[in-house]
Amino acid sequence: MNTATVLGHTWLEPRKAMIRAITIGNITWLVAAGLAFVLWPTVGPADSAAERLAFVGQLAAIPGVFGLFVVLSCMRLFDTAEAEDPLAGRESRRWKINQRVLQNTVEQGFVFLPALVALALRVDARQLAVLPIAVTLWCAGRVLFWLGYHQSPIWRAPGFDWTLNTTFLVVAWLAATLF
Repeated sequence: MNTATVLGHTWLEPRKAMIRAITIGNITWLVAAGLAFVLWPTVGPADSAAERLAFVGQLAAIPGVFGLFVVLSCMRLFDTAEAEDPLAGRESRRWKINQRVLQNTVEQGFVFLPALVALALRVDARQLAVLPIAVTLWCAGRVLFWLGYHQSPIWRAPGFDWTLNTTFLVVAWLAATLF
């Protein structure tokens, strides 16, 4: 695939709506992140590794609570009666979307949460506010992903971008502390 192919009408035209949704996700995340870093209150001191681990452990419970809600939404009891048999393939569209949101949340959390813990141990004490900011942006992204997915598969993109951009922020900040 060359540049002409990627920018060509046959490639671009069917992807315009998704590109628009991705652009909306990236721009709104940048605005939200910028506002959060300007407006977030100072985080109290947590100088020891134990204090930082306790702090990030409390913060990590928030994505856990979100995950619990998604797990509950995937209980077959809340789906159609035919969905009770997991091998019958009779789940509703709503259930299938919730299952995909759960799977993607586990995949995203697999990278985000360990990086958040590592960052908590490495970040400068004056920069501890990055931790609750990151958790807030990440969880907001998951909610946007979930709600958007129920509107249209294209509208999962802004929430996905919020989640992924936040994970990139945490990983990049962590990498910067290593050098």
